[in-house]
Amino acid sequence: MNSKAQEEQQAEHPGPVYGFRNYPGGWTSLQTIAVLAIGLAYSLGILLKLGPLNGIPEMSNWEWPWRSFGVLRTAALLLAPLPLIAWVVWKAEGSISRSQARWFLALLVVANYGLQLLEVLVDRRGYALFIQIVTSPKATSYYTDALAIESLSHWLGTFHLQQLHNHAATHPPAPILFYYLFVKLLGPSAAALWGACVIGFIGSLGILVMYHFVGLWTRDRRTRILAGAFYSVVPALVVFFPEFDQIYPLLAMLLVICWVKALNGSPAYAFYLGITLFVSTFFAYNLLTAGVFLAYYGIYWLWRQRSSRAIAKLVVSAGIALALWAGIYAALWGATGYDPFASLRSALASQAVFAGYLHRSYIRCAIYDPYDFAMGAGFIAVVIIGLYLWRNARPFDGKRADVVLTLIGLATIFTVDFSGLLRAETARVWLFYQPLLVAPVALELAKLGRPSRLAVIAVQWWILVCLKASMAFIRP
Repeated sequence: MNSKAQEEQQAEHPGPVYGFRNYPGGWTSLQTIAVLAIGLAYSLGILLKLGPLNGIPEMSNWEWPWRSFGVLRTAALLLAPLPLIAWVVWKAEGSISRSQARWFLALLVVANYGLQLLEVLVDRRGYALFIQIVTSPKATSYYTDALAIESLSHWLGTFHLQQLHNHAATHPPAPILFYYLFVKLLGPSAAALWGACVIGFIGSLGILVMYHFVGLWTRDRRTRILAGAFYSVVPALVVFFPEFDQIYPLLAMLLVICWVKALNGSPAYAFYLGITLFVSTFFAYNLLTAGVFLAYYGIYWLWRQRSSRAIAKLVVSAGIALALWAGIYAALWGATGYDPFASLRSALASQAVFAGYLHRSYIRCAIYDPYDFAMGAGFIAVVIIGLYLWRNARPFDGKRADVVLTLIGLATIFTVDFSGLLRAETARVWLFYQPLLVAPVALELAKLGRPSRLAVIAVQWWILVCLKASMAFIRP
């Protein structure tokens, strides 16, 4: 970092702030207390099992069943990783070198992965239940369908004709192939456990991607590390272990990073975008809705550039990405006979069948789904973003990348909500949108003194504990 950048960073963060005082431009003491109080009140409502907090079947035909795992026992089990996160939050102060940032991020990855592994033990059946979930044809179903593969090339060539179970029937082949690889490497008995553990670890690696993702909002390393800290205790990233949904935020962030950098920097990122788009659509079709963010950002970028050269660059960048994406699928089609179009049609047909008996009405889901998503974020994230917008988006400044990206992120979430494309279970299904909330939250945390931001992280952890202790999120 050059001397000018160091001076700017030191001006923004003049030194450690102790007590519940904040940096200039941060929250007032009353606002800090209000955020913490709302978080604690919400966690109390969860512990008291207040009606609509776990879902409203009459509105969305979905709810997370109440359970009583014991909040003290759950807290004791999930306590061990918290000091690591707290240490990083406390030490992330002032000017931070790249090597320090790497160590902080590594600790956060370990802490988040520890939370995932320990939350399995909250249910006294422990890893026996965990394996039942992985091997269940209803809960995840990918492992079940992986066991049925005899000839891989024939299976891929006839993928759209396969009789798949539950979730697998509405997805591309990659999740099944993931478990197929572990079955071949380790055998059926070990594949379920180790494959699922790898899914959780990849999900934790999303913290590393988060660091670069928030780099689109700010170049300040301290803020980006705080984003990783908050992300590590996002409830949805922990309680849905070992669902593939945990790795989708990583892919969604890469899509956004590549698109923004392709337009603002090196054309090479257009090639990376094409590869990431292939991987994303080979794992989950719902990641295509991340294209809403890309479209909104493209419109904003053209508005800022206001030149014919900008239009040409956008078209070329998009063209390179789509050409590479189509080329990889064409090569796969030629090598194995896998038909991506027939597979998509088959998935949509299966989804239509499921929608027919689930009766998830558009209006009911449009009303309730944003709350379910907020619950997966820990709820206080929404309150913190409200404060961020109140202080930064009035009046609107189109030159401020952080404000624009935050507004585009929120617009993406509400566009998908009102489109009705991804209805119900949004604490899980919309998990890949959580980074869009974490980024502005981190900007706010960076304005708080050490005790204040530690208190916010502690309350977020406590909400995670209460949700895990009081609800069942995955059942075999």
